[in-house]
Amino acid sequence: MDPKERRAARHQPSKPGTSPKPRRRTVPITVEQVVDTALEIIAAEGYEALSMRRVADALNTGPASLYAHVVNKTDLDELLIARLSAKIVLPKPDAANWRNQIRDVCAQLRDLYLAYPGISGAAFAVAPTDLDTARLTEGMLAILLNGGVTAQAAAWGVDALLLYVAAYCLEASIVRRRVEEKDAVWVVGRDEMQRRLASLPEEEFPYTASHAVELTAGEGHDRFDFAVALMIDGLTRR
Repeated sequence: MDPKERRAARHQPSKPGTSPKPRRRTVPITVEQVVDTALEIIAAEGYEALSMRRVADALNTGPASLYAHVVNKTDLDELLIARLSAKIVLPKPDAANWRNQIRDVCAQLRDLYLAYPGISGAAFAVAPTDLDTARLTEGMLAILLNGGVTAQAAAWGVDALLLYVAAYCLEASIVRRRVEEKDAVWVVGRDEMQRRLASLPEEEFPYTASHAVELTAGEGHDRFDFAVALMIDGLTRR
């Protein structure tokens, strides 16, 4: 099957009672191996290190061999996000517990993105119609709708939550990369940031200078949890 045809097939629902017939491959490389190798590269070196040539080298083959299975780098990005989306455990919607359910889904996705530094950047341009990616959207939509969120608010809410999770993880990966590149002069710790904010001229920055502690507060994923909860609470008021 041509890679473009294979990609199109990933965006189409399977007919009830049928499953794709196994095909004999004439080369030892499979789409699954390409995705596995790409994820290994990202986990070890970050998403910026990923390229078709880099994957080909890791598989001890040439880039041309990859194009027999993957259309291009954009197609590979789509496969990567679909693979991570498929790992999300989606709960059966519970109207009484929908807030915790949607928070848990967001946290799962966050942890997966953080395990592969920078990969969330690929999610910004991925079409959400790949079946595995669509499964994640469907699950989140089901949770919100069963929680009483209106259809339009739920639809936009899913999009906003996914964008925030991706952005949060992308920022974390950028900071990590700068530290690893020994460019830590650009990575300011909390104490130093608090000192800088507190030392701003009070006549120009009265609120910032007096609330430096609050502006720099938070441990672990406190800010993530706050933002997600804020967005979820806002959905019920739409």
